[in-house]
Amino acid sequence: MRRFRTLIINLRLCLTTTKTLMFKPQTIIHLILSAFFCSSLVSFSEEKNEKAKVVELATVNGNKITSADVEKAIRMRYGPQVDQMPAEQRAAAIKQVTPQMAEELISRALLLKDAKDAKIVIADDELQKTLTQVKGSLPPNIKFEDYLKTIGHDTKSFESEVTDELSISKHVQKILETVKPPTEAEAKEYFEKNKDSFNSKESVKASHILLKLDPGSDDKKKKEKLDSIEKLRKQLVTSKGKDFGAVAKENSDCPSSAKGGDLGQFGRGQMVPEFEKAAFTQEVGAIGDIVETQFGYHLIMVTDKTKGGQKTFEDVKEEINSRIDGPKRESTMKDYIAGLESKAKITRSPALAKPQATPPETKE
Repeated sequence: MRRFRTLIINLRLCLTTTKTLMFKPQTIIHLILSAFFCSSLVSFSEEKNEKAKVVELATVNGNKITSADVEKAIRMRYGPQVDQMPAEQRAAAIKQVTPQMAEELISRALLLKDAKDAKIVIADDELQKTLTQVKGSLPPNIKFEDYLKTIGHDTKSFESEVTDELSISKHVQKILETVKPPTEAEAKEYFEKNKDSFNSKESVKASHILLKLDPGSDDKKKKEKLDSIEKLRKQLVTSKGKDFGAVAKENSDCPSSAKGGDLGQFGRGQMVPEFEKAAFTQEVGAIGDIVETQFGYHLIMVTDKTKGGQKTFEDVKEEINSRIDGPKRESTMKDYIAGLESKAKITRSPALAKPQATPPETKE
């Protein structure tokens, strides 16, 4: 039950993340793969031939949105997490997030029609660039064809889906051009009112390469891994870390390899002690010594460091602008979609009630 509850929370967080990205000038790659990395569970299970009754959930101007459409959208975005669950729990998880996903598909249908009415065109080079990004963002052990199979697409249908997403994204950005950026005065006023939220703890941003050691590995296996990572370190020292991302993508056993080994920003107490000590003592941009942890051998490259303490206005100006700008953009899009909905003919089935609360955790 605990694992099921965690999945529900993660799916909802990912739904929120994806919805928010729609209102920001992010690349479409985040919309397509936003939840692909929401979990470290990146091993795909085989698609099971489960036949469920297809139920009509809504219609938008006569076009149906069914339970199959919702499940396909969920699998496209959250495949790794969903497919890791036992069948019964997976069905329950999908049922819980269906109302929210269905509403998102309604908004998507409205925006797609509006984009077509506005004659938004996606050039072939835009499509190919995005497809290249998708392929490059998959973990090394996942083939593109297998990814398509898992999310219920073939090449043609996936390209059509991506073209639609690009059209919506381009249309949304045109709509959001009407949103005025925050003024200097607005940003400074926000800073003064929220100074406490800009007190930071010491943190680092780092990437790493992991050569995993399974529990109980013998000395021969350890030596093989150590020799391999020593060769990688020599290569990276010679290049001064310029190809770190590519080397991580090709060699690292960590799910972060799909992002070039990028672990993002983290503070003290978030990593195992050996890793933390190395990361916080390394110089920015340097290739550190080999670090051994319970997971195996690591190479770490720190890309940024943040000192603890009160940040200045200039330090956080960009972040403040995003905090002010985000709600404005989201409000603009909500109003715009509400306007589209008022002009459209939309039906909703009784199944689209408000999402139920997350089930309480029970003892196993």
